[in-house]
Amino acid sequence: MLIWRTQVRWAECDVAAIIYHAHVFDWFSESRIQWLMAHDLDYYKILRSRGIELLVRHAEAQFFHAMHPGDLVAVDVELTGLSSTRAQFTYRVLRDDITQQETSRGMTEHIFVQQGHASRIDRRNPDLFARFQAAYSQSH
Repeated sequence: MLIWRTQVRWAECDVAAIIYHAHVFDWFSESRIQWLMAHDLDYYKILRSRGIELLVRHAEAQFFHAMHPGDLVAVDVELTGLSSTRAQFTYRVLRDDITQQETSRGMTEHIFVQQGHASRIDRRNPDLFARFQAAYSQSH
């Protein structure tokens, strides 16, 4: 688990000054990038340098409470599923204040792709798969 923090920006809101729902997926992406970095799987320096991408296969979100410009945000991200071909992350978006109110939650499922083709990371990059496995084991 990793907690990534941000603040709702005016540019992320609609005319009613409420976070536009699509921007929550940007937060999922940013928090996932930070999670990878924290687990010695830096997306840009390690994975992409080997030609590995984590392509989104499925993404979903549920929304419970509106957020407004200036609200502090904490995104709790965790690797909750792992196979040799896929990784699944879950996210909880909380107000980063005394209430810690959950405002939304979501999930993204990714396929490991190397040089443009679906790939079994355990066969082509066993060292990286071992890092994913270690991180997954820590959370379960």
